[in-house]
Amino acid sequence: MGAMSNLVNKLVATGNLEEEELTELLQFRNEETSQYLYEQAQMICNKKKNKKVEIWGRILLGNFCKNDCKMCGLQRGNRFVKRYRMDMDHILRLCHDFDAQGVKGFVLESGNDPLLGEEKIAEIILAIHSHHPKTKIILALGEKNEGAYLHWKTVGAVGYLLAHGSANENHFKKIYPANTSFLLKKQHQWQLRNIEYLLGDELLVGIPYQTVKDVVDDLRYMKEQGVNIIDIRTFMPALHTVFERERSGNGDMAIYIMAIMRLMLPNAYILADPVLECVKKNGRVQALEAGADVLIVDVPEADILSSYCVYQRKSGRMQLGLDDLDQLKMQIQEKGFQF
Repeated sequence: MGAMSNLVNKLVATGNLEEEELTELLQFRNEETSQYLYEQAQMICNKKKNKKVEIWGRILLGNFCKNDCKMCGLQRGNRFVKRYRMDMDHILRLCHDFDAQGVKGFVLESGNDPLLGEEKIAEIILAIHSHHPKTKIILALGEKNEGAYLHWKTVGAVGYLLAHGSANENHFKKIYPANTSFLLKKQHQWQLRNIEYLLGDELLVGIPYQTVKDVVDDLRYMKEQGVNIIDIRTFMPALHTVFERERSGNGDMAIYIMAIMRLMLPNAYILADPVLECVKKNGRVQALEAGADVLIVDVPEADILSSYCVYQRKSGRMQLGLDDLDQLKMQIQEKGFQF
């Protein structure tokens, strides 16, 4: 058994690696190590999750945003975006359609929109819960105040997705505007954890200026925080941003990192996100085979998805179409997973 396999075995046994060991595992990724890592990650996931996959539907409430994050197509300064906010009837109809297809969680996502304030979001959560009391509600609304976080938790939200951005402050400054910082993001995550949300975090694989050391720092940070929901995405350039001509992230590396995170945080929800399909055919199914356990699906509405342009839904010849949930479920069941 080679040195790389020994690192995987240590990760299985201890849930952690030293910084230089994690660096080696990332730098010298090869087919043999990847396959062994995926097998171990899926074994741990099956043990913890009984080979069951949850489906969470992403409901994109609106695309107004007060921020100017350099990688995001929703940035305030992008005048080419057709802005929208969903009304309550639209939201409830999408929830009803998702529920009818066996979706177990609703991810309510938007830009950081001041008009989607504390009372409005609380009203939406209460309305959804009145119709779908057993469905998880996870929020992804950007940084808000602690009172809003507490209010939304009280009325029924169970999780909150808030990316830390980059655990390297120098790298952080290259991808985010000057009015925020890694320490500020960390403070908001601490507030969410203190309120007892399921804390969600995100890593963008292949974002400009990212080094292997940055990724190692990010993984060790998420381990240290004991993150409950993990979204490993490939970076995809967005039109009309400073990064629009940059290359997309590597789908194989994203899935490899998911498998590492399964071994580092065995009980976490790990998301198989639609963005993977932009860089890897059947990317979400492959993610599930490498230790992910939550299938994320988007609303099947082309006008909404074209307006919610956080990233381009196209990479080379790969065009991300509308989700066909029945077909996805069939593919996943063929791999031996259950819902």
